[in-house]
Amino acid sequence: MIVLRTMALLAVFGMVQACVTETTKGDKPPTEAEAAVANMNLGAGYLRQGRPDLAIERLQRAIELNPRLADAHTTLAIAYDQLGSLEDAETHYKRATQIEPENSSAANSYAVFLCRNNRWKDAEPYFKHAVDNLKYATPEVSYTNAGVCALKAGDRAKAEENFRAALTRVPTYPEALSNMLEMSYSDRNYLQARAFLQRYMDAKEPTAKVLLMCVNIEQQLGNRDAANRCASQLREGFPSSPEVQQLQELQQSNGRQ
Repeated sequence: MIVLRTMALLAVFGMVQACVTETTKGDKPPTEAEAAVANMNLGAGYLRQGRPDLAIERLQRAIELNPRLADAHTTLAIAYDQLGSLEDAETHYKRATQIEPENSSAANSYAVFLCRNNRWKDAEPYFKHAVDNLKYATPEVSYTNAGVCALKAGDRAKAEENFRAALTRVPTYPEALSNMLEMSYSDRNYLQARAFLQRYMDAKEPTAKVLLMCVNIEQQLGNRDAANRCASQLREGFPSSPEVQQLQELQQSNGRQ
């Protein structure tokens, strides 16, 4: 669920930055709308610094100046969420989606919140609402979030459906590829896992976890040379990682030193 939370934060910070307006020139004071956006951006800045308490002060001021600033409600919700004030967080997540029903980032953020609080059935319609908006720039994020949420809820079929939908939109999206890799691996579908592994490694530098899966996948498929290449890459790239210790244990169990 950490992945879900990170995606929501990045999405909101992105949309907040998109709302930046030019400062007024000369002695002309800013309008209430401009002041609201300025306070919202300051609040988002405090969130990036890990100061949700200070963020709340600015974001509340932004909403006082412009109660219909949906992005301020979403950012305020994230701040309350970080402080554990879940009721306040949900109030503002929901308000943002009511103010701007076509704001896919707000819908995605609310769905992520609901998912992290084990409310998949409540979250699913908001994920769907986000991706149904043809103007949404990053539907692969919501599809992947929905997949992670469904997987957490035990609905593997729905999880795969969403991960594949994300990859239909962006075939190289690493988060969706890594989830499909892990699902295929856990299902012992090693040929499919190899395919997703290769696609993932073409899109992103592999982690220690991915390289250890690579060793296991290739060993299961009888490709010792490929398994050894992944093992060498794991030892050289992540010498102090727990995965190297697991690799040594794996090799010992296979009778290899």
